[in-house]
Order: sequence, then structure tokens, then C-alpha cells
Amino acid sequence: MKNKDNLFLIGEVAKKLGIHDQTIRMYERKHLIKPQRSENNTRLFSKNDVTKITTIITLTQEIGLNLSGVKIVFSLVKKLKMSDDEFLDFIYDHKNEFNVQG
Repeated sequence: MKNKDNLFLIGEVAKKLGIHDQTIRMYERKHLIKPQRSENNTRLFSKNDVTKITTIITLTQEIGLNLSGVKIVFSLVKKLKMSDDEFLDFIYDHKNEFNVQG
């Protein structure tokens, strides 16, 4: 259910990205994302939140970083003042340059 502010519920985000709700909750517990909350304390995710989750999935599943590594990368991205979209584009453009083991 999408509301008027283009915010998405956790189940919608999980289904769209092919991951479990608990995975998204873990990302929140690790302070990698911070969704908005409704008056009833329901998590509400913006397009930017979904992009950030997509980035986390890419870094962990395709590049092989653990969540501590993701935190470090996010700190560097913030320091470089890159948007989430710019960073995701960078990852996809240079993915083959990373020594992905597997």
C-alpha cells in the first residue's frame, strides 16, 4: 500500500527487492537505514530508502562485503558527497574491477 507521500510499507519493499522483511529490519538495527515512522510506528520507506537497500544488497551479495564494510563504504560516500543513485551507478559501472571471489 503506497500512501500519498510515495512511501512504501516494509512488505512492499521486501517483495520488490526479493528479500525478507527481517533483512530490512536488520539493516535498520545496524543503522544502515533509517525509515520514517507513521503515527502508529509503522516503518515507511521512501524511494531513497529503497535505493539505499538496493545498494546494501549489491555490496553484500554481489561484491562480497559484510555489513561493517558497508558502513565504512557509506561513510566514504557521504564524505565524497555522492548521492545514493550516483554511488549505485558507480558500483554497477565498476563492478567487474572489484575482485569478486566466488
